[in-house]
Order: sequence, then structure tokens, then C-alpha cells
Amino acid sequence: MACFTVPMLLAIVTTALRKKIPERLHINWLNFMLWGGVAGLAVEHIAHQEIVFYPPFLTAMKSASDTSAMFHEMATIGTAMLIGIVAIWSVMVIISNLKPSERTVKSEG
Repeated sequence: MACFTVPMLLAIVTTALRKKIPERLHINWLNFMLWGGVAGLAVEHIAHQEIVFYPPFLTAMKSASDTSAMFHEMATIGTAMLIGIVAIWSVMVIISNLKPSERTVKSEG
């Protein structure tokens, strides 16, 4: 339904603030991962007609019970996806920052 909106919110924030985030955090990696996931899920939801191009746009918004199910999915699935993406990005950044620099390798050899 709308689980992709949770990572999309972080993608919007990190994209807007990317110039203020230190380069060593590789925020572009996180942005690519977030926007790629959002795009992929949006296409999948469009293909399954969970998102339509006319109101109410999100087909789960037709009734109150559907809306509560949508918010539950956002809170559970969307948050889990967001945590997973941020965890993978964090590991990537940690490994990248542990790698010795080219200058250190050349000076030792």
C-alpha cells in the first residue's frame, strides 16, 4: 500500500541536507539506496493497482478500515525497510572508513 512512503520521507530529508553532511558519511550512497527502493516499490504498487493516478491515489484510502491497515503497514513494514536500508548503509560507511587510504599504502611501500 504505502510502505514506501517511510523511506521516501528520509530520502527527501537526506537529499535536501546532503551538502551539510560530511563527505565521509557518503550520504549519496544512502540517497541512492533510498530513492532506488522507493522507485522500485512505487512501480510494484502501481503494477498491482495499489497506487492509481486519480483520487484517492492510494487505493487503501477508500475506507477507514483500509486506511488504518495502510498506516499499520507503514509503521511496521515501512519502518523495517527503513531500518534495514540504514543498517546496510551504516556497515558500508564503516567499512569504507576503515579502509587504509592510498597515501598510507604508498608511503609504507
